[in-house]
Amino acid sequence: MPGFNENGVPTCPNDNKLLMKFDGITREKGRSDRIKWICPKSKKTRINGKTQYILTCENPCTTSKCGKIYQVPIDNNIRMHTVIPRNSSKWNKLYKTRTIIERTNFMMKYPLALQYTKLNNTESLKSEVILSAITQLIVVLIANNMNNTQNILSIKKVIS
Repeated sequence: MPGFNENGVPTCPNDNKLLMKFDGITREKGRSDRIKWICPKSKKTRINGKTQYILTCENPCTTSKCGKIYQVPIDNNIRMHTVIPRNSSKWNKLYKTRTIIERTNFMMKYPLALQYTKLNNTESLKSEVILSAITQLIVVLIANNMNNTQNILSIKKVIS
């Protein structure tokens, strides 16, 4: 079993400095989805419409033609084993979008003190978010009319 680096990427069993390459998600009927990692010295090619691997390792850790393959079940540890590999361009783009959305949600929930909702019903949560958005807009309108737009996150600061 290979080790893992701080980003959850498996490392080569022979050399912990070599990170295994992400090779997609394996989805099979009746089994949980798994993240597929292949040997860093393995190259994936398509020959006659079939995927084949060519191993260029001097000291292979397995007798397989494609090298070591490690499949991590996603349900073991979702935070560590994410579907999108950490520090990839797709991950960074998603993370930037996520932080913008989280900031916007916070700004909408702040006036009604809804930072930590404990609702399980999605309809109740939807109505809470709509009410907080309406409240945020009212705060912005009041701040604009009072020429105090620098304190739009707090109704107390706008009024005082």
